[in-house]
Amino acid sequence: MEPYISVKPKRVNLRGRVGEEISRQVKIVPKTDEPFSIRKVSAVRGKDIVWELEEVSDSGEKSYVLHIKNSRKKPGRYYDSIHLETESERLKRITIPVSGIIQPAQ
Repeated sequence: MEPYISVKPKRVNLRGRVGEEISRQVKIVPKTDEPFSIRKVSAVRGKDIVWELEEVSDSGEKSYVLHIKNSRKKPGRYYDSIHLETESERLKRITIPVSGIIQPAQ
């Protein structure tokens, strides 16, 4: 069976030092002829990360890039999940686990 969407990477690890800009991107590409759109983005905690969803055109096909950035200002670890709610009946929610390891500044 063909996958309905492609999500790369499936999980995000934000690792770096206090004061550094630490960010990653997740690419979400529909693999269907059915209309597919993401209507809402939220995080379970949302305390240590900020995010932005960008709609892009990939070879003429609509896809998305989710930009995830660390916002934690002190050393430590954290875990969160970002939920992407879609308008699709086949796949109502996409969950992307996010973890962070922030080390002291040098």
